[in-house]
Amino acid sequence: MRKIFVALITLILAVFSYDAQSCWAGSILPIGARVSYVTASWYGTAFHGKQTASGQLFDMFKFTCAHKNYPFGTLLKITNILNDKTVFCTVNDRGPFEEARDLDLSYAAARVIDMMALGIAVVRIEYIGIDTQYFKAVKDILKTAH
Repeated sequence: MRKIFVALITLILAVFSYDAQSCWAGSILPIGARVSYVTASWYGTAFHGKQTASGQLFDMFKFTCAHKNYPFGTLLKITNILNDKTVFCTVNDRGPFEEARDLDLSYAAARVIDMMALGIAVVRIEYIGIDTQYFKAVKDILKTAH
């Protein structure tokens, strides 16, 4: 019960202190990119096996995420601020399309940071860099498409 109460208070504070500028990621990221605090949700079975905005098939058991602005292939460190659990994800999709949310995590990533019960969490996003394995995967997809 205490965890739910703390989660609700955190969510209320996040909504009222929301600053759109702090969530801007743009296509040109600064060196030593900034840290932002956003509301995250997760997606799984309804999208499993469907094509993402990057062209990859969504696999709910991989550590991927959807973000509105970060370029595909961006590696992010995501930490649930309620329990300090962390996961690393690669951006391979666009979304979420709910106005109050800024990040959609795959089922696997959401489980690691223990946000399944509430379905949403306030998280800290830290830019790590570009995942070079991601570009190889996209190149392979493009080869097979021709």
